[in-house]
Amino acid sequence: MKPSQIEAIAAADNATVAILNALLTYLEKHGVVRREDFAAFLAASVEGWRAEGADEKLMRLVEIKARGMALEPPPSVQN
Repeated sequence: MKPSQIEAIAAADNATVAILNALLTYLEKHGVVRREDFAAFLAASVEGWRAEGADEKLMRLVEIKARGMALEPPPSVQN
């Protein structure tokens, strides 16, 4: 894979995580969902994807991102 492709993937990944964090923070502030419930949903989703035979490297990456998102929003979206 070319360095430019890796950079594009990383940028898209960072943007996706930022968007999901902002959405989760918004939903949390309006009482729609709790961060803990979202974490449980993500954990169940990963287990389901594993059961369906999803790529294990991808699942580990998703778990790492999900754990980070489930802890607390980044300072940039805590306003």
